[in-house]
Amino acid sequence: MERLSLTTALRHPRFRLLYGGQAISSVGDWLDYLALVVLLTYTWGHGAGALAALSVAVAVPMVALAPVAGALADRMSDRIRVLVGCDLVRAALALGYLAAPNLPVLLVLVVCKVSFGALFNPVHQSTLRSVVPEKDLLSAMSLTVFTNQAAKVAGPALSGLIIAGWGVRAAFVVDAATFVASAALLSAVRLPRRPDPKTEAAAGDGEPTGLRADIAEGIRFIARTPALIALIGSVAATLFLVLTFDTLSPLAMRELGVGETSLGYVVAAVGLGAALGTLAISGRVMAAGPFVVLGVAQIVVGAAVSGIGTGLGLDAHGMVWLWMPIAGVLGFAAAGIMVVFPYVLHRETPPELTGRVTAIANAFPVLLQLAAPPLGAALASWSGVGFVFLTAGPALAALGAVVWLYGMRVRRRSPHSDDPHSDDPHSDDEQPPPPPTGRADTMPDTQRLDALRAAGFPVDGLTPGQLEALHGLSDEEADLLITVQLRLQATADEVEAHSGEPIIGGVLF
Repeated sequence: MERLSLTTALRHPRFRLLYGGQAISSVGDWLDYLALVVLLTYTWGHGAGALAALSVAVAVPMVALAPVAGALADRMSDRIRVLVGCDLVRAALALGYLAAPNLPVLLVLVVCKVSFGALFNPVHQSTLRSVVPEKDLLSAMSLTVFTNQAAKVAGPALSGLIIAGWGVRAAFVVDAATFVASAALLSAVRLPRRPDPKTEAAAGDGEPTGLRADIAEGIRFIARTPALIALIGSVAATLFLVLTFDTLSPLAMRELGVGETSLGYVVAAVGLGAALGTLAISGRVMAAGPFVVLGVAQIVVGAAVSGIGTGLGLDAHGMVWLWMPIAGVLGFAAAGIMVVFPYVLHRETPPELTGRVTAIANAFPVLLQLAAPPLGAALASWSGVGFVFLTAGPALAALGAVVWLYGMRVRRRSPHSDDPHSDDPHSDDEQPPPPPTGRADTMPDTQRLDALRAAGFPVDGLTPGQLEALHGLSDEEADLLITVQLRLQATADEVEAHSGEPIIGGVLF
């Protein structure tokens, strides 16, 4: 049996191109952010107000434009052209930083650049579902998170070297170059054009829906999907608690006697821990259930934060040897949150709604970026930095316990729903049920779903309407679907080489 590994998704050529562009762009994003901070604080001499304005300029477009961008992503017929266009425009805007004479002009450029990023992200997420089959989705998500965490280490380090050697403006030139390189890779991805919504509506004797209706459809889908409600709510609450103390971390380390040089080591330990945590997440780990993994990760992060708060309360000093491993454990556990979130979003969402659902889901955590840091700062001024850590840490652990209990209940009610290998027909852990035979009324619905799941159909992420259609199949119809699917799987590599979309799991859906 083939076991899931971090690099499984890389065997798909189109994903390699998409992933390569994302990796280069991620390094550029972190390189860009550090260069902006240096420009504001060191070159122009601005203070906390300018940094707060930069944070708002980054967050507001993501919140305001995310739902519209998600709806547009699901409508676009040529997604690759949109991705390439967004990259090239962002390259031009990054070069525009070089000519910015003052803070207001710079912030306008930042807002414009982030706005095109808000469009790029849901289109990229929608495209991802077209370049990897469902069974390799966890590998693709893990690679994406791993790269983002590695970029948090590589990007600032590269930016520091560039700034030290050639100045802060050279970093903007390199950032623009990363977008051009990403556009070059993405332009090589070949996908079939989606049907135009107007053409589809005309063919179906209906009217094309507007953006408002598309956004409402995405919201309604989230509202009627319990797993998405639980996921978005718990992750949003997690991010809110994290952001209350995250901006205070430099102050906390200073109070703990961690110097400027050692602070860099502590921050790097978080990134390294997150990268290692992503590597550790496999199909075996996720087989425990995504919400179980999420709950455990939240509990461990809460414990690590509580440990830092305890150190602040005890007025501990000079123990860098202690805070570095705690930071590493925090990052390691946080990887579970960062992998589970996009994985469940994709698993529970039909491909035609991916752009809208992911954009709306990500807008909630970003929205909290505007409220949580001021709250943390107010609590710190009222009762000290240690109080914030000692409040947020146990709250995170308690939230994790609730999520863990929810995950265990889901597993008891549906033992296959959280198993990423349950749709692997070659699994030797559990033999697939025999193909259905006989009359249409002899096969229970659960047995039919198990049979289709074992054959590779992503039945656990279907909409209620799609499930209703499945329940209406006769035994002979289900038997025929499974037979065709297994034959396609036997020649999947050859078929996919001549197909615009992954063939596995795509016969019925």
